[in-house]
Amino acid sequence: MNATTSQTSIARRTLAALLLGVTWIGAAQAATPYTLGISDKLNIKVVQWKAADSTFVEWTALGGEYVVGADGMVNFPMVGATESAGRTSADLAASLGGALQQTLGLSTAPTVTVEVSAYGPIYVSGDVGSPGEYPFAPNLTVVKALALAGGERRSAEASARPEREILTTSGALTVLEDEYRRLQVRRARLDAELAGATEITVPPELDGIADIDALLAAETAILEAQRRQAEAQSTSLTDQVALLTRQIEAFAQKEAATETQIVTAREQLEKITALSDDGLALASRVSTLQTNVSDLESRLLDTQTTALQAQQDIAAAQREQARLTDQRISDLTLERQTVDGQIAALQLKIGTQQGLVQEAAFYTGVAVPGDAAPKFNYVIMRDGAEVAADLTTPLLAGDVVVAKLELTP
Repeated sequence: MNATTSQTSIARRTLAALLLGVTWIGAAQAATPYTLGISDKLNIKVVQWKAADSTFVEWTALGGEYVVGADGMVNFPMVGATESAGRTSADLAASLGGALQQTLGLSTAPTVTVEVSAYGPIYVSGDVGSPGEYPFAPNLTVVKALALAGGERRSAEASARPEREILTTSGALTVLEDEYRRLQVRRARLDAELAGATEITVPPELDGIADIDALLAAETAILEAQRRQAEAQSTSLTDQVALLTRQIEAFAQKEAATETQIVTAREQLEKITALSDDGLALASRVSTLQTNVSDLESRLLDTQTTALQAQQDIAAAQREQARLTDQRISDLTLERQTVDGQIAALQLKIGTQQGLVQEAAFYTGVAVPGDAAPKFNYVIMRDGAEVAADLTTPLLAGDVVVAKLELTP
């Protein structure tokens, strides 16, 4: 066997081994194919078989390291921008080989190999120990990415003193819930006062609460005290109006009697005046009757003035009664609005505190009876879209894993 034949045999065995390796790699990729992604670094080699010399010639000018750009393209010499993202390395290699054959006018396409030398990163954010950028690797899943990022976030202080953390957050929540129940009963009492009811209707959401009877008794006592005060004020004004009304009736009778006396006195004055003009009566008698008529007219005027004042006092008492009623309704309405605002603020605080209790329970591992356990929710941001995920969901290069602690409301 001469040297040329030996070289040819070696070259053919090398080519066969290369093809066999490519075939094996292709089979492995077919099982779990990896598609190229943005920021992947590629090591590309171009080899051409020269039958005349029975040798492989590597095109070192074209080979080297390339990066899949943000547009998903790889800029390859003699070919230009070639779509790469979303394709397998074998697909890209075949595409580059065909493009080189066409561009250079070759009889056969050169052999192009594409290997991923470095994958594009992934990003982990949210409730994790160390959010940030991490290298991608094939078969990477959400749980593996969380492991890279230090796992789900935990509070070192809370974990070190779990009982104190739970007692603090649970105690603050209990205080807020107690205040919330008191305000609920107070609002029910205000509604009863505005409606003129004598009993407080317990809100349905407070049915079965242990201390509801004590809260209801306290607000009922306030309701009765307010009702007695309002009734006392109203009764006082009503009695005053009744008294003034009786006085007016008495003044009317007195006025009628005085008018009768004035009529009689004037008739006598007219007769005596006529007799005095004829010299049959003394002038002093006329003067006495004139004085009597003036006194009666003055007493009538005083009676009319006093009756008018009594009517004005009645109107003032009625206005005061209406004012007190309006003022009471206004005060109750304003107080109810204030209570509504306090209840709304407490609802927000209670929701926040419930989240803190559940978060403390989750981070410390201490069970909180009656509370639903919080859990983590995972979302993958991929190509601008959200993808629901769990711990076993596979990742692609460029993915953003968001871990979020979901607290039960």
